[in-house]
Amino acid sequence: MCYFLSCRLMLIALFVVMGLTSSVYAAERSGAALSKPAKSLTGTWYGTEGAITFKANGTIDYDGKRYYYAVTNGGLIQLSRKGSNRAVPYHLSGGKLILTVNGKSQVYSRR
Repeated sequence: MCYFLSCRLMLIALFVVMGLTSSVYAAERSGAALSKPAKSLTGTWYGTEGAITFKANGTIDYDGKRYYYAVTNGGLIQLSRKGSNRAVPYHLSGGKLILTVNGKSQVYSRR
């Protein structure tokens, strides 16, 4: 319980500091909680933007950088690294990973 509470407080502080978009605020209002790395995302996904590798240890190689990641039950992937934090909306459909970055959909699939 304490671990969940401390993660929740850290997430709230992170949202305030980052000044996130309304979609993230909506997820927070709906009670979206962070969970451990999602097994359904683990592995390498390929798209026109390049490859994304979600590792079981909670790290991700994305956009040329390594982040720690967690997923919310509200459809967000929270990426964090020293000095940088991002929330990326996502969903899985038909074996494809669809990210929404800067308002545009990016589609990835496994090989």
